[in-house]
Amino acid sequence: MSSKDICPICKRPIEEEEGYVTCSVCSAKMHRRCVDEEVLTDASGEWLCPYDAAMAALDWLDAILTHYSHALTPEQRDDIVSRLKNYLKLLGEAPP
Repeated sequence: MSSKDICPICKRPIEEEEGYVTCSVCSAKMHRRCVDEEVLTDASGEWLCPYDAAMAALDWLDAILTHYSHALTPEQRDDIVSRLKNYLKLLGEAPP
């Protein structure tokens, strides 16, 4: 492990003796105590950093909307658009 490994969640260095997990996509190391296993693992149980977990979720949403948007009612579409707008607001307010 490199002495420069920084947890992408808490932004603190990961010390050799600390427990950590590694993102299966980008190899980022994260403190074990910082991750929520239910949220940051894929269907195969592989660890994902927050960015790669979000990207996987967006890929999944993209596939659903691309193939099945015609099956949504106008009200369902409005609900999805509202949530997407809330996510954009949340991302715009996130600290750098």
